Order: sequence, then structure tokens, then C-alpha cells
Amino acid sequence: MTIPTFFKSFAKNTGGSVAIWAAFSTPVLVGGAALSVDASRLYNMDNEMQSASDALARAGAAELDQRSDSLERSKRAIQNLVSNDQKFSKDGNGQVEIDTIRFLKSLPNNDYDDIQNSNITYSPAEAKYVEVKVKSESVATLFPTSLVKKMIDTDMNAKSIAGFDQGLRGVAPVFICNPQENEDITIYEAMETPAFRRRLIKLKSQGGKKEQFGPGNYGWLDPFNGQGGASALKDAIAIDIPDTYVSKSAGVYLRPGNIASMRHAVNTRFDIYGGSFKNKKNDPRYAPAENVTKGYTAEADVCVQAAADLGIVEVNALVDAQLGIDLGLNSRGKAKVNSNTNIAFPLPRDNCMYDGTCDRIGDGNWDFVTYMKVNHNFMSRITIEDVTYRLNYKRNTFTPSAPPSRYAMYRWEIDNDCVPGPKTYGSNSLTHEEGLAQCHSDGPSTTVEDRRIINVAVLNCGELIESGEDFNGRSGPLPVETFVKVFLTEPMAKGKDNILWGEIVGPVVQGQDSHSRDYVSVAR
Repeated sequence: MTIPTFFKSFAKNTGGSVAIWAAFSTPVLVGGAALSVDASRLYNMDNEMQSASDALARAGAAELDQRSDSLERSKRAIQNLVSNDQKFSKDGNGQVEIDTIRFLKSLPNNDYDDIQNSNITYSPAEAKYVEVKVKSESVATLFPTSLVKKMIDTDMNAKSIAGFDQGLRGVAPVFICNPQENEDITIYEAMETPAFRRRLIKLKSQGGKKEQFGPGNYGWLDPFNGQGGASALKDAIAIDIPDTYVSKSAGVYLRPGNIASMRHAVNTRFDIYGGSFKNKKNDPRYAPAENVTKGYTAEADVCVQAAADLGIVEVNALVDAQLGIDLGLNSRGKAKVNSNTNIAFPLPRDNCMYDGTCDRIGDGNWDFVTYMKVNHNFMSRITIEDVTYRLNYKRNTFTPSAPPSRYAMYRWEIDNDCVPGPKTYGSNSLTHEEGLAQCHSDGPSTTVEDRRIINVAVLNCGELIESGEDFNGRSGPLPVETFVKVFLTEPMAKGKDNILWGEIVGPVVQGQDSHSRDYVSVAR
């Protein structure tokens, strides 16, 4: 049958059955087509809204580094860094708008549980997640919604929660107990103040099973999953970039007990090579810092001995009278030195640590005047970190009255080619110590920015012990509060003096510190 014949036959047909089927099927077919179009529009709208809330939450979470301005930075990132459009609203194309932003310190155990007030925080130090909810949008449907009110909701909304995690590669396997735990201000707030950054911390290993870990204690991490012994741990301390990785989310495992001769590993950073590291003087991975001023005189082999072995001459204002050393100015304002011994002066400890008025954590007041006398030939004016200090050596005073941090002093010496010693000041140098590296065959390290900086994990030891964690065994994974940079002010001595002396320079920050890796992901 040809097509014209078929249509003629159809037109002459008077049975009516086709019309009945057409009458019933046409609304279904048309409605089904409309419903499929609506479903596609709703799906695309939902996808656009969810993608927008995910992107906004990730942008905000990337700023949650616990610093005091992190919440404000997070809000600005959410409001300004990301722009998302939608194309299916009944009002036409437009930008997805933010409805609410909430910061969270924790999440419920189950993804289907609602966020509780106990999860919400307004503290930058606690915020680990951000929740972003976008404003609802309506979709104009072709299919009459009055017929299927219970099936189709044309008001679309979305919300997302994203979190922040930080990881470090090449980290020194060291942890310290949070010096600000249970204090009025957090460690994040404290690190933003010069007064905190110049306080010396006496990082002492825990003395035994009967002693509790607390502020001022340090210990060792096990980044090798129990597969590395003491030699692997010492090598990870001594080498420039160890093959280690730790993160906040994964936590850390502790390596209990003291480790014999760890000072030899630490002291490679100071151009001192002893013990099993004597043969590392030619290996560039164990090269020292650029500035290794440490109070050593030239009277002994400074490349192999430790401070306690040499009987170093420290010209500290509190003890110099006992050494028979007189440093001052003559009537013409020139340096006057009366001494029967070579002079060397390290970055000193806080004064209160010499007279016993403080123990683990100092007050940040150190003998800046004597350091400048010995190591910088009575320099009368110096500008460090945009602060100009004027020194009055007759009165033994300086203004402004708060000294710079030892790290700032150390960096000034490097950045201005003024590392103490004869190579800088020639025959006029008052100090007999050469502060530039001289023991390693390659000179200072070129693979890391500063070998006297170690990145360490900070643990809330008191809280962990109260929760039942055993710091005397291989415990973990333990949560990390943060990662900080510690400047080592002097070499490690032996025996009971296996102490790390240092200043907390600041937090480890992505973009500023090459080994830091920030990870942001949508949590729910």
C-alpha cells in the first residue's frame, strides 16, 4: 500500500477506535514529554546549585589555617573568589547567591545527622570546616505541578561542608607539647606577637615514666610505621630533606624513649660532625646552615666537638665578671677589651634562665647589648625587621627596650652579609669565632632555605594524657594541633643536657614554606 492510499483509507475509516486511542494516549505522551523536560531542567539546576555550593565551601575551607584572621579570610574567599552562574531558574540566568556561612570544629558521626550547636564554632583556632548554604531558586516547569505536588519540588537549594587538612613532607620527626595549652590565648594568636616569638623555649625530653609531658617537653615521632630504628631517626634529623610525611588528619605516632647520641644528628646543622656523622662532611645533604655562630672559640677543633666538651667561653652579662673579661669603651669611644682568653659569644638564653627565675619558657629578654659588643664590634645602630635599635654601651642599654628575636638577629646577619667573625670584620673582629660554615667541604646548604629551622608537630599533651594516651609507648595516631617552625639557637649537648633550645618562629604556611601541602575537600 502506498502512502497516499494509506491516508485515504485512514480518512474513510469510521470505526472510531483510532480516535479513542489517540484521545487517551496524546495527553500521556505530551505530559510525559513535558515531564522529561522538567526532570532534565531540575537535574541540571540541582547540579549547578550543588556545584556552586561545593566550590564556595572549598574556597572558604582553604583559608582555615587557625590563624587569627582565618575566619575573615574564609568569608572573603567565599564572597569574592568564586562566581557561579545558573541557567534554569524561572527568573532566567543569574548568579548563585550565598545564603548562610557557618564554621564548624567537628562533624556528627553520621553523614545523615544534622549539625548540632556543639559542632559550631566562632573561634579561628577551632574552625576546621565551613558550611555554605546557597539561596533557593525556583524552576518554572512545563508539567502542571498541581497534579504532582508530592512528587516534584520546584524550589531548589544546596549546601556543602568542606574541610582543611595540612601535610608536611621532609618534616623533622619531632613533636613539642603546646606551650600555650590551657593558656588564655592560643598558639596561633601567640605566634602573631613579637613578644612570643622572642621567648626562648627550653625543649627538654621527658625524664622518665613517672614524669608527665607538658609545655616545654619534646619527643620523637615515628614516621616510618615502626620499620625504622634509631639510626633512621637520627638520619632524618641530620639530613636536609628527610623522606618523611605527616599530616593533621592522619595524626602522628610517637617513638618513645631517648635516643643515644642524637646530638650528633642535630649538630650537623651547626657545622659540627661527630659520632656516626663524621664522614658526612663531604655529603651535600648534610651541609650546615649559612650562619653557625654558636659561641665556639678557635682554641679547639670546632668541627667535631660539642659545647659541653669544649668548655666554651660565654661572655654573658651575668657571668662575665667571673671570667675576668672586661668589655667596654675607652675615653675616645673605641672598643676596649681586657681579657686573657679568646672571646666568643653565642645567641644567649633569656636572662631569667641564667638567674633561675624562669625554667622551660623564657620571657624574651636576652643580652642584646653584649651580643652586639662581641659579635658586631660595638655597632651603635642597627635596623632589624623595620625597627631601628640604638645602643648605649656606656649605660649598657638600648632603645626600644624590647630586643629583637634571636631569629631576627640571625637573619639580619645573613641578609646583610654580617655573620660574626674575622671573615666579615677582619682583624678588627672582637669575637674569635668564625660564624660562617667552615667544616663542611661544600660550605652551607643550598637545598633548604635555613638548616637551623626545623618544622615540628605541636601536640596538646595535657589533653591527650587526660584522654588516656600513653606517651611512654608507641602510641598513635595522635591528633596534631598544628605545625610550627622552630629556630635552633644553640647546638645540643650530651647526657642530661640533651636539650633543644629554640624560638618558635611561626606557623608552617602553604606558599611560604615549600614542604607544606594544604588539602581541601568536600566532607558532606
